[in-house]
Amino acid sequence: MKHIKKIPYGNVDYSDIRRNNQYYFVDNTKYIESIENLGSKFLFFLRPRRFGKSLWLSILEHYYDINKADQFEELFGDTYIGKNPTSLKNKYPILKLNFSGLSTQGNYEDIEKSFNFHVFIGISDFYTEYSSLFSNLNIKTDYADITDANEMITKFVSLMKANQANFYLLIDEYDNFANNILIHHGKERYQRVTHQAGFLRSFFAAVKNGTESSTIDRMFVTGVSPLVLSDVTSGMNIGDNISNKIIFNSMVGFTQSEVDTMLNYYMEAGVVKKEEKSEILEILKVNYNNYCFSKNTEEKVYNSDMILYFFNNYSQDKEIPSNLIDENVRIDYGKLRFLILEEKKLNGNFSILSDIIENGSIDTQLIHSFALKDILEKSKFKSFLYYLGLLTIKKHYIASRYQLTIPNEVIRTMHFNYIRQALTESFKLNIDIEFLEAEFANVAIKGEWQPLFKYILDEFYSATSLRDFVLREHSIKMFLLPYLGLSPYFYVDSEPEMNRGYADLFFQSKTDITNYEYLIELKYLKSEDLSKDTEKLNALIQKTKQAATEQLLRYKQSLNITCKLIQLVIICSSKKILLLEEVT
Repeated sequence: MKHIKKIPYGNVDYSDIRRNNQYYFVDNTKYIESIENLGSKFLFFLRPRRFGKSLWLSILEHYYDINKADQFEELFGDTYIGKNPTSLKNKYPILKLNFSGLSTQGNYEDIEKSFNFHVFIGISDFYTEYSSLFSNLNIKTDYADITDANEMITKFVSLMKANQANFYLLIDEYDNFANNILIHHGKERYQRVTHQAGFLRSFFAAVKNGTESSTIDRMFVTGVSPLVLSDVTSGMNIGDNISNKIIFNSMVGFTQSEVDTMLNYYMEAGVVKKEEKSEILEILKVNYNNYCFSKNTEEKVYNSDMILYFFNNYSQDKEIPSNLIDENVRIDYGKLRFLILEEKKLNGNFSILSDIIENGSIDTQLIHSFALKDILEKSKFKSFLYYLGLLTIKKHYIASRYQLTIPNEVIRTMHFNYIRQALTESFKLNIDIEFLEAEFANVAIKGEWQPLFKYILDEFYSATSLRDFVLREHSIKMFLLPYLGLSPYFYVDSEPEMNRGYADLFFQSKTDITNYEYLIELKYLKSEDLSKDTEKLNALIQKTKQAATEQLLRYKQSLNITCKLIQLVIICSSKKILLLEEVT
């Protein structure tokens, strides 16, 4: 029986993936050479969560580990770096610290104990792994009276220096637990951890001292955003942030050619049906692709976790997964809640999310270093969304000015969720999601759209007041989109460019059972323009309807319609729906 490589979904142990050639492996080891060619030896690399950072750290660990020299051929022989090894291969003892699973439960002292314990475990593992190299060291006596992580690192560096040994420091998810403290315990405790005499700030001060003495000869740190590092180090002065350098744009994640190669492998192995190739490629591109982390490059990157999730589920069920969102990638609403809701009222950052939802992209200054006190500033909030993976680079204008965009449908769905949850909390909405899900089928299959739209709009008018209409039709669309985005039958596109214009909403089919697609134009009439004379009011409504109909006709000419197209005009005022009709 032909050996078929397993899909390494969720596996971040490089040696386990490589031994016996049992897992599919995308070779990105050429970047080891690129890293060594840099001037700096102390590096920070930031990417959204579940993007392949931990596996990359495991690759570095196995390549540089002095104890794994006899395994080099087995682990790296057929890779780029195996065929082009550097002079530093298998040169260092490795101290690896992982803060991803650190508990943030309890009070400040409990969290500090958990942090200290994680650092001690990392040092203890080092002692066990390199006992033959450092026979004079003893974990019990060396750290008998030391319980503080800052003192542990200081002592460790001192002992390594006494042994004339330089080591490689690897830190995985340096900011994970601090971000969780911010979310679950608030700004005050977060600042206590990261500012002044906070234990995390003291820890990185000790690390910096180790780099200055060159006892820490090299360091590679992964995380999600520069927020914590800016707070604990007063800026990025402990090392170089290589996250936005063009040569490392696809160091983690998968390129298009890598995805194509993987798909072809599993087709030839009989795992994936060949007749589904085009459909699968389209699904992968729409849902998982389009990340870009550097200016001056056209290269787009797939989220590797999402790709492996897809193939893993396909191989098990022998069909395209019905749920395309890996829950491990989904970013908790709590990470944004404190930034868009203040005392259960929406703030300016919510408007930014709304603009992104409506337009799909936003222009901003991209900030690469910001502290907590700055994050409510608009440009810093947008940059924070970029680091979380909710936005990515679409275009670079000049200097630090960028156009950021929602990368794909999976992330667009997450945006819809955040808007929906914030609206529910702010306006105490109680929208019946089960009703919406039932009506989506009628909209897609039967062309019966009236109950769905009337229900959502009625909820809108019952929950809002005049002050919410300052943005006119924007407010209506912002309310519609998060709920329409629940549909499993459509890609809901806002402001798509069509025939020298921008349609308000387009419902594009994404399933074979969908019989109808929808093109929608929204119009808003100001209160001062609404005559009390019924005849004059009806004339204004009909004139507005005619203008909207002409726009829809122009937009339609640029569409490649695969189903029957229904064109809708929605005309609203601040108080009610004035018109909700299908037009031809």
